[in-house]
Amino acid sequence: MEDTESELTRIDDPKHVVRHMLKSQYPWGWVVYRCTYSDEEAWQKMLHVLRNKVVETLKINDRMDLLPFHEMTIIEDNTKFDGATSHNIRDHFTTWVADTVMERMVTAPSEPEQREIRDPYKEDPGPEWIMGTRYNFCLFVDDICLESLEYMTFPVVKVLAKNFGARKPDNRDYTIYPGWEDGETNEGSEEVGWMYTHAMEIVSHYDELMETDFWYDTYSRPPSMRMSWGITPGSWRKTKVK
Repeated sequence: MEDTESELTRIDDPKHVVRHMLKSQYPWGWVVYRCTYSDEEAWQKMLHVLRNKVVETLKINDRMDLLPFHEMTIIEDNTKFDGATSHNIRDHFTTWVADTVMERMVTAPSEPEQREIRDPYKEDPGPEWIMGTRYNFCLFVDDICLESLEYMTFPVVKVLAKNFGARKPDNRDYTIYPGWEDGETNEGSEEVGWMYTHAMEIVSHYDELMETDFWYDTYSRPPSMRMSWGITPGSWRKTKVK
């Protein structure tokens, strides 16, 4: 169900934290990675769903004033992202953030700050940590997400955190624990750096993640979800196998 109680109070940066860091009117909106290229019709349907949900949610919350500043950035390249893992997406997103945000900063970042922004493995938050959802989180869409259009009442996409769950290239060859979609243990709290969210929630979830720390409150290790209606993502694949 749509979150009708949300007032979407964080997107327009009421505390002026992001405005203090970035030049002029900054855009808001998800960066969306396409990670499957086998079904163009389903992909276009998913984009239609996502874009419609933005407008619907703004209308429901009486925040159509935010629409002129909305910018959903679609990144697709089948030579780079077809079948890409969350780690591959994080690598590219980290670079995209650095290339995009540094030229928009009011105060040019120092060389140490530039290195921090480009480093997904840093232990302490970099300057981008307080720049809102757009520069700390992105969406990615794979086969399960497209299949959810058919199998789930409320389709899903994947939310990736730039600064959570990062693994260096030499630490990515690991066995995923049975029953989970990522991670090596059977602990539900294991941080894998991404999670599912319903397409209908992308605006309210964006609003929540304007405060980067809120990731800790919303995170649910996939395939489980913090709000689940009916079946879990990908469960239909197990049914087919049986």
